[in-house]
Amino acid sequence: MARRDDRNLGFFGRLWESQRGRHFQIVTNVSILSVALLVWGIIFLFGLSGPTDPSKENIVTLSWIGMLIGAIGTFYVGPEFFFYLEKKQVLDDILLLDSRAEVLRRRKEGEEAAIMLGSKHMSLMRGLLELHEIPVGKNLTNSPIIKSHSDINVEENWWNNSNSVLSRKLPGLDILRELFFHRMLILITSSSLIVLFWNTIFGIASMGGSRDYTIDLTERISGLSSFHHLAPHIDPVSIILILFLTFILYLTRPYNFKEI
Repeated sequence: MARRDDRNLGFFGRLWESQRGRHFQIVTNVSILSVALLVWGIIFLFGLSGPTDPSKENIVTLSWIGMLIGAIGTFYVGPEFFFYLEKKQVLDDILLLDSRAEVLRRRKEGEEAAIMLGSKHMSLMRGLLELHEIPVGKNLTNSPIIKSHSDINVEENWWNNSNSVLSRKLPGLDILRELFFHRMLILITSSSLIVLFWNTIFGIASMGGSRDYTIDLTERISGLSSFHHLAPHIDPVSIILILFLTFILYLTRPYNFKEI
């Protein structure tokens, strides 16, 4: 019966099934991309009045297409993302359990969530079962062993700890667990925030020999000929960037299982 069902699947259905262990990663990445396209389209087309700016005529069509694709992707993939995210939260709660009896009670629920989320989560669930000397089901037997949350010593040093909240929240971005890229992300976000704050408060542009003019990013992106203002000066795009970069920098903090 299973083989007959597999044959009845179309090309994309078979391709999706072949990536069963990576569904959460794929859904997460598509959701992020869809939301980004949707937000960009809304900001550019309605917030910055892109269609009325002749200098931006070449990207108006692309922005409309991107916003449409983003809206469709968000509508269809968004609910799936939250479904998988709920399963991940369930598994995280189970991995924090210290009671063998409680682990036994929620074992089936944890195994189902782990299998749905992929091999890494299956490995964590297997590690928890073996820690409490509970027989591992056949579905988890072939997964490699990874220490459970209760075994991991969280180093509190932000700079030297690549096991960040961001790397845990975004499956598929394992590159962020490499110390070099973790530090690069901290440096880039921190430097960008310093420049944005300095531009907003003190100004970074020079006019008439005095470097105390703020570059209005909203007006700059809109293509206006004059986008310098005497500091301090605030504009919407700068505020959005500051909030976004601050949030990203905050997510680079060490992952704390009890907190999350």
